[in-house]
Amino acid sequence: MPPVIIAKDLYKCYAGFSPVLRGVNIEVEAGELVAIMGPSGCGKSTMLHVLGMLHAPDAGTLEILGQNVLEFNREQTAAFRRGNMGFVMQASNLFEHSTVFENVEFPLIYENVPPSERWARVIRALDLVRLSARVHYRSNRLSGGEQQRVAIARAMVNNPKILLADEPTGALDAKTSRVVMENFRTLCHSGGVAMIMVTHDPKMAEFCDSVYTLDEGILNCRRRDFSPESVTLGVNLLEGVKPVVRGALLAETFPEPSGRCLMEEAHRMHAIGLLSRIYAVRGGNLLGDAQGYALPLPVRRVGWWRLPAVVRAVQHFRRRHAPPWEALRKSLPVTPGRRLAHLWAEDCGAMMARWGEEDDIDFIYAAGAHSPATAAWIASRLLDLPFAFAVRSADMATPGKDWSVKARDAAFVACDTEDTRQRLRELLPEIPRERLVLLRDPLTLTPPDEDISLPPTGEKEPLRLLAVGTLCARKGFDVLLQACVRLKQQGLDFELRIVGSGPLARRLKWQSWRLGLRKRVIFVGQVPHENMPDLYRRADIFVAPSRVAKNGDYDGLPSALTEAMAFGCAVVASDLPGIREAVQNGESGVIVPPNAAEALGKALLALAAKPEERKRLGNGAFRRIPELLDAAASEARLKELFLAATRQGRPRGADAAPDGEASSLPDDGRQT
Repeated sequence: MPPVIIAKDLYKCYAGFSPVLRGVNIEVEAGELVAIMGPSGCGKSTMLHVLGMLHAPDAGTLEILGQNVLEFNREQTAAFRRGNMGFVMQASNLFEHSTVFENVEFPLIYENVPPSERWARVIRALDLVRLSARVHYRSNRLSGGEQQRVAIARAMVNNPKILLADEPTGALDAKTSRVVMENFRTLCHSGGVAMIMVTHDPKMAEFCDSVYTLDEGILNCRRRDFSPESVTLGVNLLEGVKPVVRGALLAETFPEPSGRCLMEEAHRMHAIGLLSRIYAVRGGNLLGDAQGYALPLPVRRVGWWRLPAVVRAVQHFRRRHAPPWEALRKSLPVTPGRRLAHLWAEDCGAMMARWGEEDDIDFIYAAGAHSPATAAWIASRLLDLPFAFAVRSADMATPGKDWSVKARDAAFVACDTEDTRQRLRELLPEIPRERLVLLRDPLTLTPPDEDISLPPTGEKEPLRLLAVGTLCARKGFDVLLQACVRLKQQGLDFELRIVGSGPLARRLKWQSWRLGLRKRVIFVGQVPHENMPDLYRRADIFVAPSRVAKNGDYDGLPSALTEAMAFGCAVVASDLPGIREAVQNGESGVIVPPNAAEALGKALLALAAKPEERKRLGNGAFRRIPELLDAAASEARLKELFLAATRQGRPRGADAAPDGEASSLPDDGRQT
C-alpha cells in the first residue's frame, strides 16, 4: 500500500526571514504515529501547517492519499482537508459553555450530516477516547486532560485518514499525557489513522513509531520502528457494532431516574451485538430526558404528545389482523389496581409493533414484568416475533395476574437473583423450569485489579460509614439512624454519609436532627456515578440496612452493595435472601437481622474496634464479587438465549389463540 503522505524537497520561507524549511522529505504510512521534535522556532509548526494544507510551500511536491494537493484550488483544498484530516492543537479550543456533545457535533453540522446520524457518530467518537460518560457535561466542567480528549474526539468525528497534532500534551500533567498518547496509539494502530505530532517531550515521542528531528530547516530521521503488520487497515473506528440479533430493549423509562443497572445492561447488550433499538413506555418530556444516556442508539419514547400516533397504531393493527383486537387484549388478565396502566401498556404495544416494523426488529426484550412486558407481549404477537422479559425482586412485591400468559409465550424469563427465580417457580408452577433463567445485574463500575488494603482509621479520624440507595422504606435507612444513636452513646467518633434521593429524604433528615445526629450524618444527595469509586475507597464500612416494607417490597441484590464489595469495602448488610447470595457472613461481610437497630449497632461497634477484621472482610468481598458476577459468562448466556429464540421463533404455546379460539394472525413470511 503506498504511503498516505509523500513530501519531497519542501521549501518554505517568510518574507524578511531565513528559510524555515530547507528541502524537507518525509513519507508517512497508514497507521503510523510520527513525532516531529526540535528546538523552539525551528519550523515544526510551519511544517505541520504545510502538510495539513493550511500553508502552501514555496517549492517541492506534496502528495496526500495519492493526489497532488498542490494543484487544488482554494475550495478543493478546503473540501479535501475537511473530508480527510483532523487537527488537534495544544489548546483544546472548546466552546466553554457548550456541552461535550455540542463541541464534538460541530464538524458534523458543518458537513451537513443529518441530525438523526449525529448522536451515534458523536458517541462513537467519544468512546474512542473513553469519554462517552461525559457527553452531557459542559466543557468548562472538565479537567484539562478531558478537554484535550474531547478535542481528539472532535478531530476524529469525521473519521479522518490523517491526524495532525501540535503539542497536544504540552499543557497536561505526565499521567494525563500518557492517557492521551495511549488514545493516539489506539487510533493509529486500530484504525489505520496516519498521525503526525509535533512535541518537545521525549517521553511522549517514545509512544511514536517514528521520530524525526527538525533543525535549521533540515528534517532528519532519528528512529523508525514502524511495522505495517501491527496496524489494522480498512477499519472504520466510528462504525457501529455489527448486530448479531436486531434486538429491541423495551423499558418503562430510559434512562432510569435512579440506578445504573439498566443502562449498564443496555451497554453490554449493544457491545455484543444484541441491541439495535431502545423503546420506552413512558417519556419524561417532549424532548425526552437524555441525561446520563451515552449509547449510540436512538431512544424512542411514548409520551402524551404521541397519543395520536398510538391511536393510529392501534387502528392500523385492527385493520390488518383478522382476529378482533379485543380478543387479543382479553387474553391478558388485568391485575387489580393496574387497569389504566395495563390499558396504556397494551396500546403502547401497538406503537412498539409499528416501530419494530420500521426498525426491522428480530427480538423484543422487556426490562420489567409489568407494563414493559405487557407492551412487549402485544408487539410480539402482532409481529409474530419472539420476546422475553425480566422479573426483578421489586416486581415480586406486586405479581401480576397476567404473568402466566406472558411467561408461557416468552422465549425465556430472566431473574435478577436466585431468590426471585425460586419465588417465580412457586408462583408459576406450570412454566417449564428451564425457561426461568438467572441473569444477575452486572457491575456498573470497573473495580480495581488487585485487593484493596484500606488504611486503618487513625485515632483522630472518625470511622467512615457509607450507605447508598433510594431513600425509601425498603432501604431501612431509618433503622441505620437508630443504630447510629447507639454508636454515639458508646462514644464512637464516626461519620455517616447517605448517598441518594427519594420520597423519604425530608423525613430522614428530620429524624437525624431529632436524634441529635446532624453533625455526624451527611445527606449527600445524588452523586455522579463516575464519582462513586472515591466514596467507596474512602469508606471504612458500607452499610446496607435493607428490610421488607409494609407493601412486601424488599431489595434483591442492591447494585450499590456489589459495587462496594468490588471496591473492597467491609460490608454490614441485612439478612435478606438476595443479599445472602453475595454476602457470606464472616467471610465477605457481616449479616444482621433486618429491622434490628440494636443488632446493627453492635455489628458496627465490633468492626469499628477491629481494623484488621475490616480489612479481612473487605478483601473477602473483593474476591467474592468476580465469582458471583461473571460478566463474560452472563454475556455468553444472554447471546445464547437470544440466538436460540430467533432461530426457533416463539416457543410452543405462543400461537395459542385467546379464549380457545383458532389463531388467524396472518403469516407475513418474515423469518425469525
